[in-house]
Amino acid sequence: MDIAAKKLELLDWVMHLRDNAMFEKLLALKAETDQEIVAYTVSGEPLTLEQYKAKIDKGMRDIQEGRYMTHEELLKEMETW
Repeated sequence: MDIAAKKLELLDWVMHLRDNAMFEKLLALKAETDQEIVAYTVSGEPLTLEQYKAKIDKGMRDIQEGRYMTHEELLKEMETW
C-alpha cells in the first residue's frame, strides 16, 4: 500500500472515530509534532514547523514586493567589504 492510500485509510479511520480519549491523544500528538524543531536559521536559532513556514511566507512576500538583491548586486556590494 502506498503512502497516499495509507493516508486515506487513516483519514477515514479518524473521520469515523467515536472514542473521544483517542481523539484527544491524536490532537496531543499533532500539537507535540507542531512544536518539534524542523530547521535552524543561519545564526543557529531553532525553528518549529510553524515558524519555518512563517519565514518562508515572509521571504516570498519580500520577493513579490521587490525586496531582494540580485546575484550581480550582491557581488558588487561584496567588493566594498
